[in-house]
Order: sequence, then C-alpha cells, then structure tokens
Amino acid sequence: MRVLAHPDDFLPVYNQLQSQPQINKAMLEAIDNVKQQLERSDKPLGAHHKKKQIPQYYKTRYNLQALYHFDMPDFHRLMYTVRRSPVDGKIEAIFLELLTHEQYNSRFGYFKKKSH
Repeated sequence: MRVLAHPDDFLPVYNQLQSQPQINKAMLEAIDNVKQQLERSDKPLGAHHKKKQIPQYYKTRYNLQALYHFDMPDFHRLMYTVRRSPVDGKIEAIFLELLTHEQYNSRFGYFKKKSH
C-alpha cells in the first residue's frame, strides 16, 4: 500500500517534528514504523472507526468513508484514511493528523462538559 501525507494538516506537523529530531525521536520512529507496516500490508491496520462514529469534521474536510488511527507515544493519535488513488486506482493510505489525547477527545466529542 502506498502511504501519503496530507499536505496541509499532517505534513507541517511532521516537518516540525523533524526540525528537532533528538527531542522527537520516539514520535518520528513511531510514524516511520506505522508507515513501513502499511507499506507492507494490503489492508488497513490500527483501530477502525465505524462509519457512524466518524466525526462530521472528517467527512466534510477530507470527504472520506473510512477512518483509522494508531496510538502513538505520549498519548497521541495518528489519524489516517484509506482510499483508491484517483490516478491509478491503487490502494493508498493518507496520514491526516497527529492529535494529542485532548485534541482527539475534542474531535470525537468525548468528555464534553454539560451545561446546567
């Protein structure tokens, strides 16, 4: 499977991590490991989010039908989708975002405070 990075949402974060490789070594190695696993696979890996549970944000922003994530160091989540390439029809994974635990909870609407 070919692995790509979303140019607006994932790539800037990844480039920022690469600017300080010593500090971000564990995260960079984990991202590379996930990339290698996906490249050797013919099916999605990691946690699959059921279609009904995919936040509208992802459906609107990325026009996706499937969403997956990998747990990463320091309680981060690497969000990605799988699609058929519009160019050659081959299956490709696209890294969408690297979220902190708090960002993940917010994106999925977990632990919202109730108003009284």
